Parts: sequence; structure tokens; C-alpha cells
Amino acid sequence: MSFSISSADLLINQSSPCASPQQLHAIIAASVSIKSSQKLKKILEIILALGNYMNSSKRGAVYGFKLQSLDLLLETKSTDRKQTLLHYISNVVRDKYQHVALFYNELHYVEKAAAVSLENVLLDVKELQRGLELTKREYTMHDHNTMLKDFIQSNEGKLKKLQDDAKIAQDAFDDAVKYFGENPKTTPPSVFFPVFVRFVKAYKQAEEENELRKKQEQALMEKLMEQEALMEQQDQKSPSHKSKRQQQELIAELRRRQVKDNRHVYEGKDGAIEDIITDLRNQPYRRADALRRSVRRRFDEHGLRSNGAELAL
Repeated sequence: MSFSISSADLLINQSSPCASPQQLHAIIAASVSIKSSQKLKKILEIILALGNYMNSSKRGAVYGFKLQSLDLLLETKSTDRKQTLLHYISNVVRDKYQHVALFYNELHYVEKAAAVSLENVLLDVKELQRGLELTKREYTMHDHNTMLKDFIQSNEGKLKKLQDDAKIAQDAFDDAVKYFGENPKTTPPSVFFPVFVRFVKAYKQAEEENELRKKQEQALMEKLMEQEALMEQQDQKSPSHKSKRQQQELIAELRRRQVKDNRHVYEGKDGAIEDIITDLRNQPYRRADALRRSVRRRFDEHGLRSNGAELAL
């Protein structure tokens, strides 16, 4: 017989690593969840608004950016290089867009989908189809062979289901990639999904680091208050001039650090980010000089700049 029954049965069986339904379902779930996530869309709007603002001196506002630009959020750092643009975005989301802070919970099976070669899976499905056709041809010449008959009856339905899933997976993936302005032919799952895997991982890390920084700031404030209380007590006991001066210097240093650590850009103060987001929804293009000078001044005052890494819009 020209086609091995045991080999075909192994491939069609759900436990097989080749063209498995689990791989196709991961592609489908990841594609649909990424495309349909309204929270992810809002996060990307905020990033686009910041990108338009940072690039406003070089070009006009645009409506989108390459997904690969998400990696640049970690390369764009503050002047003291302690924070990235992603830390700032995380703070903005926490303070002004709390309802989308857990956007990554809407993304399903993205890591699993990132490990799937859809091209190879589709090739496997075609190979299975050819194998089953050969088996059917063999059966027509040996219709008395009950083994062939049982094999066809057992696996024909499985293959049909696998073919349907493959078609759904291909369509869902293509729709998701095109939705983000990319080309499915040049952007396979092994390129598309890892972008989101890296972004979510980096975003979660930025959240954790922001929370740690917040706790450190709180501890610093408590220490400052303790020092001020101690100084008041010593004032009542008429401490030496030198001791008093040292304590005043310490308190001044603590206050300076507190102010520096808390010096974030909060878009709610002048509506910069929200204004840009609204404009992006309402207008296809806006001149670079239409941004208020006070907005750029506030951004520059807080030391966020792109160190040779322009956000590619």
C-alpha cells in the first residue's frame, strides 16, 4: 500500500505535534482576542498620542505606527536613565485610565500562538489530505479490506474538522494582522505574536517597578516626617547650631529627592495626551506646530526624551 495507515492516524490524532487542533485554536484565540480587545486599543492610542507629541517637531500627526515600534518604548529613557517611556505610560494608565490597566487579561493564548508555525501547520494539513486521498484510492482497489474501511471512517471526520480549523485560523490571523496595518505574507505568527508577548512582559515589569518606586517614595516621606518631628523636639531643648544645621540640610535633601522622584508627567494637568487622542479620532492629520507650546514645555521639564530612539510612526 502506498500510504501508511499508522502514520496518517498519528498525524490526524489530536495528540500529534503536527497540525494539532491545539495549535490552530491558539492562533484563533490569540488573533481574535488581540483584534477585539478595546483595552489594548486604548493603550495603543495613548502610545500613538505620545509618539505624535514626541515627533511633532519633525513631522505632522499620523494615525498609526509599526508594531515593532513597541520595542522602542524601553529604549526611550528619562534624562537620569532611571525610567523608560513605558514606565511613564504605565503611570498615566494607572492614574488616568485605570479601566484599561489590565488590558493584558483580554489577550488569550498569545504566548502559545507565538510558538506556532502556521505555514508548517497548513502544509501538514495538505499532506494529510493527500494521504487520505491515497488511502481512499487504495480502498477502491481493495474494498474487502476492513482495516482501510475502518481507518477512513475513523479519520475522515477528524481531517475535515482539522481543515475547517486551519481555514478559520488562517482567516483570523490574516484579519488581525491587516487590522494593525501589517502584511500577513511578511508578518507570520512567529513575528506578529512575539511583539505582544514582549510588550505585555515589559509592561508588567514597568508596573511592578513603578509600584516599588511608589513604596520607596512613601518610605522616604515617612522618614522626612520623622526627621521634622525630631527636629521640632530638639528645638524645644535648644540644640547646638551645628546639629540643627545638619538636620536642616538632611531634611532639605530628603525633600529634594521626594520632589525629584515624584516629578512625573501627568497628562491630566493640561490634557495633552487626551487632546491628541481626541484629535486623532476626529482628524486624519494635524500640523506639527498645532500642539500647544505649553504642552511641549511641560513634557521637556520632566526630562523624558528619546535618546536616539525615535518612536517610529
